[in-house]
Amino acid sequence: MNSIIKNQLINKLYWDRDVDPDYICGLLEGQPEQISGERTDLYRRILNSFDWYTILKIFTHEQLKHDVLNEQVISRLFPKDLRKRYRYARNIL
Repeated sequence: MNSIIKNQLINKLYWDRDVDPDYICGLLEGQPEQISGERTDLYRRILNSFDWYTILKIFTHEQLKHDVLNEQVISRLFPKDLRKRYRYARNIL
């Protein structure tokens, strides 16, 4: 995914906060110096905000299975039906 599209997605995702797009891109790329709690919040925002096909463009299947769709992220989703859907998606992957 190119940087222009990533910046557009980040602006949509963080419409309520002033964030540095480079910092968020670092979180997406898994840079170790970034704070993991913020990464969990980022994944939660992505799962709550975007449709499944957009999420598939952002992450690889391995990233989804091991990082994005982990129980710590899924348990913070709202509503309950969304948690069920992403648990099911994780089992399928």
